[in-house]
Amino acid sequence: MIEKIQVPITFNAHKHHFRFLLQRIEIWKTLEWKQVEQEITGIGENLIDLYTGDLTIENICTEFIQYFRKLNINDKTSLTDWLHPLEYRKIELNDSSLWVIKEGNDPDRFIHIHPAKQSPHTIRVRAATLKTVIALMVCTGNISDGMTKNLQTVNQIRKTNLHLSPIKSLQSGKGILQLWELFACQYQTKLWI
Repeated sequence: MIEKIQVPITFNAHKHHFRFLLQRIEIWKTLEWKQVEQEITGIGENLIDLYTGDLTIENICTEFIQYFRKLNINDKTSLTDWLHPLEYRKIELNDSSLWVIKEGNDPDRFIHIHPAKQSPHTIRVRAATLKTVIALMVCTGNISDGMTKNLQTVNQIRKTNLHLSPIKSLQSGKGILQLWELFACQYQTKLWI
């Protein structure tokens, strides 16, 4: 669990926080791939919503804690009552981003949050695409655009490091290349620091 994620919040930053991933890439470049691979397994296998806004993990958690304090929701029972009869609710944070609140499995971290689908400052990506871009940045050490246009390099990383099937092509403005451009642009300018 990331230290900045305050109790009672559950939030998977590896899966849902773009700037956190940019920071982690700096660290992952210094580690053996096996360690990186273990850490990115939390990204999962499905479509995910990735928050790309300026709020830090700490900012997000603080807003949620303040929100639930005002509602006097301080345990799992009060959260369940607030959610009832729904399985989840959405709230808006101060940057206009929308977030989903569900009941978490951990009794100490009973408020599970993640960015909402089609929310401001959020993009929807495939987990395999996100893992591919992360692996390309970590393993090649090369963040130039030309590298990702090399289908052979992309497929080698996918097969060897991620145990994913190769892809047939890279399409400009879509999938891997689109996400790569976002990561490479932000990474090169260090706007995430």
